[in-house]
Amino acid sequence: MPNATRSDGPTPSPRPRSRWPSAVLVLLLLAGVGTVGLAVRATFGAEEIRVEVATGTAERLAAGEPVELLPRTLEVQVGDRLEIVNHDSVTHEVGPYVVAPGQTLRQTFTTAGVLEGACTLHPSGAIRIVVH
Repeated sequence: MPNATRSDGPTPSPRPRSRWPSAVLVLLLLAGVGTVGLAVRATFGAEEIRVEVATGTAERLAAGEPVELLPRTLEVQVGDRLEIVNHDSVTHEVGPYVVAPGQTLRQTFTTAGVLEGACTLHPSGAIRIVVH
């Protein structure tokens, strides 16, 4: 039998596809890229505050010498990191943190707030750390 094609009239054109799923997908991808961009910016924008406590700092402070390694009020941003290297022979306090001789404190600030306490590295004997 010969191949025969049957035509009942014009072939209907396919229904146009909705563009909503594509538009939603594009918006979600753009939102994800924006979020990743913010996270990267926050990480790279972080600052490191490094303080080296020299040998003999406690003796100098006890003798009344003006030694100010940190400001009375230290303002930082969430994501910033405070590093204190204690080369002195005594333990030092910096607000809620204690740094023993030969030790290094590494504190990354993860939430906004205010930390206050004694500070053996400031002439006033106190420090206020404000995290924005």
